[in-house]
Amino acid sequence: MASRDLIQKLLPTCQRCRRLRRKCDTQLPDCRLCQKAGAECTLFDHALQQALPRAYVQSLLTRLEHLKAVKETLETSPRSVPLQQSSLVALHHKTVSIASRKATASPQHIITIPQDGHSFDKHFPISASPNRSRFFGSSSVFALSVEVLHHASTKGIISSEYEPPFLKPNDHQEPEQYLSYDNYGQPESVRHHCATFFASSNILYGVVDENVSDLDLSAYFNLRSSGTLPLSLHGADAHSYFRISMMCAIACATQARYFPNRVAESMAYYHDALPCVEEVTSDVSSASLQALLLLTIFCLFYPRKGDIWKLLDYACRLSVELGYHTESEGSDIVEDEAQRKLRRSTFWGLYAIERITGQLFGRGSDLPESIITTEYPSIVSTTSDIDQQTLQPMSIAHHYRLVYLRSELFKALYLPASPPIYDWTWYKDRCATLKDWRRDLDVSDELAGVATVTCDVGYNSTMCFIFQPIMLNAVKATESEEFSIEEMQGIKAVPQDNYHSAIALINTYEKLIRAPVDSPLGIYPMTFLSAHYIYLAGLTLMAHALLALDGRIGVLQKMEDLSIEENGQGITEELDWSGLWEASNSGLVLLQWCAERWPGMEGMRDIYMKLAGRVLPEMARKRLL
Repeated sequence: MASRDLIQKLLPTCQRCRRLRRKCDTQLPDCRLCQKAGAECTLFDHALQQALPRAYVQSLLTRLEHLKAVKETLETSPRSVPLQQSSLVALHHKTVSIASRKATASPQHIITIPQDGHSFDKHFPISASPNRSRFFGSSSVFALSVEVLHHASTKGIISSEYEPPFLKPNDHQEPEQYLSYDNYGQPESVRHHCATFFASSNILYGVVDENVSDLDLSAYFNLRSSGTLPLSLHGADAHSYFRISMMCAIACATQARYFPNRVAESMAYYHDALPCVEEVTSDVSSASLQALLLLTIFCLFYPRKGDIWKLLDYACRLSVELGYHTESEGSDIVEDEAQRKLRRSTFWGLYAIERITGQLFGRGSDLPESIITTEYPSIVSTTSDIDQQTLQPMSIAHHYRLVYLRSELFKALYLPASPPIYDWTWYKDRCATLKDWRRDLDVSDELAGVATVTCDVGYNSTMCFIFQPIMLNAVKATESEEFSIEEMQGIKAVPQDNYHSAIALINTYEKLIRAPVDSPLGIYPMTFLSAHYIYLAGLTLMAHALLALDGRIGVLQKMEDLSIEENGQGITEELDWSGLWEASNSGLVLLQWCAERWPGMEGMRDIYMKLAGRVLPEMARKRLL
């Protein structure tokens, strides 16, 4: 594989130097002349037929280095990785903008870049394929799960012996439901499902234009009444039939938490749509991208029904080929306002799914920010005099901004092969940016809906996400009783913001599960991403509890109040544990619901139940609760 230096030498002259007839160099992310002039350094990509910034090339090279490091780790590491001492050192500071498109952080903020430290990236063997493994990066909740379990077993809090749960023969099968033909395919029921889709999943991902759905419904009803087989459909008829079928399948999946028989109905609509898949995804068009996204959203509810990574890969490639990632001014493409609005919402919906799914599994993105110029959909500027229904599609654009900020954090914290360790000022600055984002959408419970709750979930999960590297290092460093505080290489305190956000995250999901069926929160799409967030919140609480039992690491003040001493250390204080019991119990109930909803996810419930059942009583014995 070509080295970074070799690839960099092949860079062509940038457009500015070519225009000015100046000698260019291959420096990244900008050549020296463009850097000196403060101009963006771009080159022309003949494959895409458009100008791309050199920062895009740099992001691809960084991604390549990360993949090479993962590949080398997989090839050279034994099945059982020996325990290694975590590396953290002392601190110091300076400010960097979170929205910067540069992949590298200011060196003044970096404490150290570990050379041979313990890697938190994990490769889990696949039981069905003994010679294969599945990669989960350190941003994944499963990386935290491994470290928390190992810490607890090393300390003797839980048994280190594996105790497989007792499984009934059909435990890993989808629960059997029966299809009610009183609803399935009936015009009134189909219209109700479409309305549910537009009020829930389509708010979050903006895939279908509601204003043209009546034409699709007419075509769908005509095709069903005529008895036409889906496999024989072509062109516009195939797209209309597929769209309505998938919208109904997704809506039924959304309603299944209240009506279990909706699972069978969802599958029936999905199987109606399957014969059309090849026809509706075979060409390079907006309708094909729409079809791929509908399949992707369906897989968020039923992860076993498709390969979400391939769907996202195809969708991202197609979106770039169609130019969805950039504004079309100056090109030959003519759009009316409705088309422009749909293009933007579709692209940012795809961006949100691709980014969040990848980060929950610890995987980098193949759609770098450096090529994105598409504007956000309309953003809410004030919540006064806005009703609940109007607020939802406007506030989801606010969530897209958070996903962008979160992506920048992922690149800084998780993407490098040897992630740097940052000082508390770096974290304080980024938390301030997140707080500002949160403050811009502070709405009352009366205005709460699918989009505003998504913003709440996004904020609190991001607070857990940003501090996960610190928690991983702290849990790892305190495994052994032999190390003194000086030998723990600078780990003297952990933040408390992620503890409070974990409790808030559990409370939000409990509110969703308990919401009445006919309420705005009753149609919130509970996908397998929700299960990951609930598990992340629970393990964040357990990580804090284990560190409290160890007693050698303090807890910082909240980031917004944090005072930093001259030596770079933050001021610590006592953490209020009063909400832990209730949040832990609620988290266990939610994980039980997830285990029933998604067969195969019992492991998350079992691990959390095992940890909480031993850790919390131990805290009570030590009078920490």
